[in-house]
Amino acid sequence: MIEGYYAIDYQVHSFRSHDGLATIEAQCQRAIEIGLDEIGFTEHKDFDPADPVVDYFDYEQYRAEIEQARSRFGNRLKIRAGIEIDYQRWFEDKIADYLASHAFDFVMGSVHYVERQMLMTPSYNANRTQHEAYRDYFRAVQDSVESGLFDIVGHLEYANRRGIAAWGAYNAHDYTEELTALFETMIQREVVLEINTAGLHQVGQTYPSPETVALYSAQGGKLLSIGSDGHHPDKLGHRYTVAADYSKANNLAFLTTWQNRERCQVPLRVV
Repeated sequence: MIEGYYAIDYQVHSFRSHDGLATIEAQCQRAIEIGLDEIGFTEHKDFDPADPVVDYFDYEQYRAEIEQARSRFGNRLKIRAGIEIDYQRWFEDKIADYLASHAFDFVMGSVHYVERQMLMTPSYNANRTQHEAYRDYFRAVQDSVESGLFDIVGHLEYANRRGIAAWGAYNAHDYTEELTALFETMIQREVVLEINTAGLHQVGQTYPSPETVALYSAQGGKLLSIGSDGHHPDKLGHRYTVAADYSKANNLAFLTTWQNRERCQVPLRVV
């Protein structure tokens, strides 16, 4: 059980994502078991026609299952219908058109590809130094924020998932210029920073790293989300207190929650 904190998991996947490993119902049942106050589903929605799963997500089935879950569990758990969109600048118009005609509680923007190349793969790294590889990733995240399409930046520093294996140790201080510019834009546009705990079992630290969370706070950032990137109930709320402790240590005292893309601030600590 998660004690002492208001507990949210705002990055959760189900069978409505191509890589999900559970039903929405099973994820909600697990959320109640571990003491979550809110669960936010962020099914993958892709727009690259070269992606073999580009048409996998079915909005109508997703919304029907969300409403079924709310009917069954809504008196014990707040259930938010979100979406995680893989951002690339060249299909911004498609994303905008889609969001104009499909309602969500919140929209998360994540970068997995830059210039149609998967991050930190041999083809991506071929003509880049380590610094250029991360720099180009951060610039793509900056573009996603400047697009105005998203409420939350998902798993910042996700490039580490392959980058550490490709390039060796990552030091956030080497990218202070890029991160400072990104956070200035996020703060100005009121876009939320997610602390994603999947990195703890993938690369040994959260996405983003504690140093990057500290930089965000030092620049005046206040808008916080926490997610596990849980594709299976066993990962739901994964090491939530680690992310919460990072937040508390950096004066991030409130969580940002969403309904119909309207933002609300909830105290992180339970008094």
